Amino acid sequence: MSKAHVPPRASGNTNVVLRAPDIVLNGVRQPGRWTAGGMWVRGLCQDCNNRAGNTFDVPYADFARQVERLSTPIASRLAIVPGQAPAASFAPGLVSRSVLFGMFAINPRLRVIFPDLADDLRQDSTRGAGQVRWPDQLSLTMARTHAAFPGQGLLSSGVWSMRVLRERVVHWTFADIVWPPLTWCLVPSDREPERLGLGPPITSGLPDVSEWVKYGPDRTSVDLRNLIPTLPSFAHPMLNRTDDWVEFMTSDGSDGDAVIVFGKAP
Repeated sequence: MSKAHVPPRASGNTNVVLRAPDIVLNGVRQPGRWTAGGMWVRGLCQDCNNRAGNTFDVPYADFARQVERLSTPIASRLAIVPGQAPAASFAPGLVSRSVLFGMFAINPRLRVIFPDLADDLRQDSTRGAGQVRWPDQLSLTMARTHAAFPGQGLLSSGVWSMRVLRERVVHWTFADIVWPPLTWCLVPSDREPERLGLGPPITSGLPDVSEWVKYGPDRTSVDLRNLIPTLPSFAHPMLNRTDDWVEFMTSDGSDGDAVIVFGKAP
């Protein structure tokens, strides 16, 4: 396995970013010892890691910078037409692949749970656009990072949790990437927790961008203006660090270890 930086270094996750594994102290989960080197895991082979770095990471970084730029008050003053966001475009297929390659690095069990998706992501450059078989029971969701956690990052490989105080909600996830200005969650698309009386998923109101992976590498000029004004913010429960939440299983229901890495921008 090679060292995969998630999100990519091009998006600001450089060697000066601090990284800390999680520890549980007095029943409270929190970052352990902070070290430099960016947020990373060992989870991709060298070929896949190089492919992500050479093909997908720069479009992701460009997308993240445009989201940040268009989310500020100055964006309205950059518009040609008053009241509209300025023109901006991105490559949804390349951006989503950057995210998904990172998630497969964070949670190696995804290769076992969704083998067709793993195979297609690895080979789709030779099979042509639109050939990725996306599982019906899976959703890739996206949001802005919450303003309460500036400069904070998180990688999680599927710790499932439930809020037991106040309104009951759940977060069932296969992989999470939190790095300003964006949060990505790979979650089950069904509402099983709600049917079981555990509460609705906290990601249910987030935009589902699963279809992005079906865009080919030639689609690099998709307009961002309709996306940014409706993009909500998301407060990840592991960054809240309150006693409202209880963690109770991993994404595949096994006894395997979960990856939890905290990050902090300098």
